[in-house]
This record gives sequence, C-alpha cells and structure tokens, in this order.
Amino acid sequence: MKKTILLLLVCAGIMNVNAQKVFVENFATATAGSNLEGYNDWYVCGKTTVGTSLGDNMGVSPKIASGSLFYLGYVGSELGNLAVLDSVVGITDDSKRISTKTVVFENGDTLRPIEGQKIYVAFLINFSSHSVRSQRDFFTFEGSATSSSTRGRAFAKLNTAGTDITYALSKNSSSSTTNPYIVSNVFAGGVGQTHLLVMCYNGVAGASNDEISLYINPDLTLPESQQTNKLVATDTQSDYSVTVPFRINLRQRGTGAQVGGIRVGTSWNSVVLGAGTGFNNVSSKDNKIFVNGNSILTEGQGYLKVYNLSGSEVLSSQTNGKFETALNKGIYLVRFNANNGMTYSDKIQIK
Repeated sequence: MKKTILLLLVCAGIMNVNAQKVFVENFATATAGSNLEGYNDWYVCGKTTVGTSLGDNMGVSPKIASGSLFYLGYVGSELGNLAVLDSVVGITDDSKRISTKTVVFENGDTLRPIEGQKIYVAFLINFSSHSVRSQRDFFTFEGSATSSSTRGRAFAKLNTAGTDITYALSKNSSSSTTNPYIVSNVFAGGVGQTHLLVMCYNGVAGASNDEISLYINPDLTLPESQQTNKLVATDTQSDYSVTVPFRINLRQRGTGAQVGGIRVGTSWNSVVLGAGTGFNNVSSKDNKIFVNGNSILTEGQGYLKVYNLSGSEVLSSQTNGKFETALNKGIYLVRFNANNGMTYSDKIQIK
C-alpha cells in the first residue's frame, strides 16, 4: 500500500512539474468601447506628480476594441478582443499614462523574478501610422506595487512617411546617447502589419545584471536558440526585487497601436507555442496545407481562414479538402481548423 501511495505521489509530482502555468490576457469578456483600466484588475499607475516631475497617471485609459490579431503559429492568435493605445495620449509628458496588470495565474499564484528563472511575455501588436516619429516606449515590465519601476522597456519609432518601424530595447534607459537603448533594423512596411513580440526577463545571479531581451517577429518553426531577430539590452540598472509580484504595463506615450494575445510564463514553448498548457494543438510544421494554382488543398475537411501579410482576414470558408479561391498573386497566411480538432497554420504563395 505504501508503494502504491508513493507511486501516486511521484506521478502527481511529475504531472505538476510538466504542467506549465501561463497567464493569459485576451480581453475576452471586455466590452468594446469600455476602458481597459477596471477590467480584470488592470489599474492606472500609482506614480503621481511630485513637484516638476510629472506622474504616469495622466491622460486617459486605453480602450477596448472588438476583433483580434493573427500571427502564423502563435498560440495566442485570433482570441478575444484588443486594447487600443491612443496616439494622442502621451504625446507630451502632461498626458502620459501607464496601465498595469499584476501577473496572477489561474490558481492564484503570482510570478516573481528569481535568480535562475526566465520570464517570457509574448503579445501581438499592430501599429497605427498616427504614432509619433521618435522612439517611445509602449510596453514595459513593472516591479513596483505602488509607483513605477520599469526594468524592460520596448520602444517603437515610425519613419517620416509612417510606413516603417524601428524597435528599441533597454533595461530602463530612455536615451540614445547616454547608457543607450539598443536599436533594431528597420522593418520596412511594418506599420499596419501584425507583429509578434516576445520579451524576456532573465534572472541572473548577482546584482544589477539581470538581462532583458526582445524577440521581434520570431520564426515559430525554429526553437528559441535559433531566433535571429533579437535585441539584448546593455544598459546597467538595478534588478527587480523578488518581494514584489511581477507586473506588465501598457504605456501611452504617443504610440497608437492595437495590442492582444498577451501570454506570460517561464518557458518559450509554453508561452509562444502553448506546449504543456493543454492548448498546444496548433501546428506550424507538417501543416497539411498546400496550394495548386488558386486552390488551397488540405488533408481533410474543416474551416479555412486566409489573411494577408497585414494580418487582415481576406476570406473564410468551410472546405472539403479543396477550396477554389479568387486570390490575387501574392503571399498569404492560412489557418485551417480541421474537423478532428487540430489547427494548422502555414504561409502560402499564389503564383
């Protein structure tokens, strides 16, 4: 009997180790047009104006919009609704605003930046051409329960024409010259397209040396170690305290964007691909999606959705395995929900 109980305990322990907790924010039950703050415990930053130092509670809350974003292979695609950052809010410091959410898992556990652990935050974003033309941070990590302590700041800058995007990353610096942030290559035509960003907080043993990295539009057929569009912050700042639960911020400083599909956890595979979370039935390999002329072929019956490279849906339909389209020449993203419950995603080219 003791051996049986021991075996059960060991099996339960293995299951708990293998289970990957992931915090998910899809704004799924939020009402379109309502404020983000006040929904699902999102709140305005507690940093208030002191003397000439302006607070981060100016302006107005981001709004909720109906709809969702799509990125090939990302498990957080096409879910829930969107938070909208207003490009007018935060253009000047007297209207800047931070909206904060404490990461709390379904079982009530919180997440803390401990040594030897990585924290991954993945989300989808689509920028508006009305955004400012200078580097402004729009998403940050938060380490304060009462004010603002950002360690991990993602910036974006549009070109003059409002068509291209350049990202930047820092641990906390907002300077391009003194202890500078790290700047990405230009993403030509990136405005109006859906981007997948994955930020990582790596707790390193020692003081003031935790690492912040940003993966931009990763190829989800490749593992984390083979991703090439990656920034690593180099500015020196203090580390987060393990006494304060980990938080995330949406920041309005003149950047207009739609944000959705937020996922937070401690492994790349669970956060980005859904592995070990009970939601990893999306395959971006062996996709069973093919093209013949203008026909999209699938191995079996199901439901197709086709998107352009901006992430906008261009058609959807039931299919019995062959679906004739009138698509123009070009590259498209396809999502196939098979009748057996599996979901496949792939990129196709109509020639």
